Amino acid sequence: MKKNIVIISSVILVVLLIAIVFIYSISQNKNQKKQIEDLSLVNNEEIITILKTDKDIESYTQKYIDFGITNKEILTKDSIIAGQSSENFQAVYSGLELEDNRYMKIDLMNQTGNSGFVAVIDFKDKSVSKAFGILLFQASADAIQNGQKISIPAENK
Repeated sequence: MKKNIVIISSVILVVLLIAIVFIYSISQNKNQKKQIEDLSLVNNEEIITILKTDKDIESYTQKYIDFGITNKEILTKDSIIAGQSSENFQAVYSGLELEDNRYMKIDLMNQTGNSGFVAVIDFKDKSVSKAFGILLFQASADAIQNGQKISIPAENK
């Protein structure tokens, strides 16, 4: 009789432990999903902190201390699919999982508007998934039509 009580108590204890672990894992998943769902609440300082974990972006922010975030876009399945089939910036979207509200595309630009970065942050693990430097230059339509030589400023070479 005493042996049966010990066995029954052990089984109940194991079942309780399994239930506690299961409930804890469910609550963690809900917290993680809630965090991903609230991307619109992420502020610029948080974004920049995550971006600086990428060595190229860190170097960019040190070189161009006047940089700013010019655009933030929370990516959806549809925008990822559209980006993957687009002719422009296709590489930004390639390899991303088709999940709503997991990724944010960030555009950085320096004050003069000649150097920037396009980056994608994965908020599932708060890492930089993609980072591409952009070098912009201006040329007048007349110069292009007349076949004049267009040069890139020395600081950007």
